[in-house]
Amino acid sequence: MAFGESFQGADRAEQARLLEWTRTPGHLLLLIPPFETGVCDVPVSWRAERIDGSARGGEGLARVLATEVTHRLDGKLQTPPMSGATWGDLSVCLGTYRLHPAAGLFAVTSLPLWSLTVLDAADQLAGWIDALSALAGESKPVERPTERALTPDHFGMLVFLLGQSFSDEEEAIAALQSSSIFRFGQDRARQLMTELRGRGHLVGAKPTVEAVALVMESPYACYVGALRKVSTP
Repeated sequence: MAFGESFQGADRAEQARLLEWTRTPGHLLLLIPPFETGVCDVPVSWRAERIDGSARGGEGLARVLATEVTHRLDGKLQTPPMSGATWGDLSVCLGTYRLHPAAGLFAVTSLPLWSLTVLDAADQLAGWIDALSALAGESKPVERPTERALTPDHFGMLVFLLGQSFSDEEEAIAALQSSSIFRFGQDRARQLMTELRGRGHLVGAKPTVEAVALVMESPYACYVGALRKVSTP
């Protein structure tokens, strides 16, 4: 939740960041009064226009706050299918926008939700927010793919790379082809190095600190020292 004038006055990068945040289901950004005058074109063209007198014909929470409403919304925001989104003359007090059908919700309301009046209307406020939140969808935890353990080939490649220093992948692969100990073809060697980089275990052709720790805690640790002795002139 944020004040409308804060969003309207933010730079483009911040507006874009907040809008992008609503791309995830269950994320709801709600702008409330006060507002700046003039048109805002993020995410679509909309503005909050001052009204003369009081709003009329609202339902639920909108009816409770009608006498304190000073703006109505105009522009290309959509009117959501929930009680109290419009007034009796069909002018809008709640407008919404979503980046795609499965996204969360960007919403703007002219209802002063900070008003002390809502202290006596807790049930209406809770129902209104619940209804709007339901339109934003359900937030689900991101399921991270389970990373499989390193294979003997992965450890073999790490041991080889720890046996001596290489300036880049090509130098390492060239040395690997002339090795009398390791038997990885070029394609397999490139695949293993790509997979190790993807896991964060290689930078270029150099094992990371984490990769060194994995090797030294494994049964393959004894081979590192022996290989270094063989590789040292």
